Amino acid sequence: MWENLLYSSISLIVLITVGMLVMQVINYFNVKKRRKYFEQLHVDLKVGNKVSFSNGLYGTIRSLDETTADIEIKSGAIITVSRYAISAIEK
Repeated sequence: MWENLLYSSISLIVLITVGMLVMQVINYFNVKKRRKYFEQLHVDLKVGNKVSFSNGLYGTIRSLDETTADIEIKSGAIITVSRYAISAIEK
């Protein structure tokens, strides 16, 4: 009886470990894909691009420097944001 419990416990531990490894591999590739997307995004940023942010804000780039971007929003106001806050270039 104790042997069956031991074998089923070992099987459960192995199954959980394999599941965790599969999740780690999937997560690694998703992070790698996302990192590549954002690297390309920051290369493609140019003055005049329409951009969006993850919080739903949309605007047009008016100036860029090494770490910040000046964004003109619909009201005409210009806000300064981190260029890394930009999540997409709108088409």
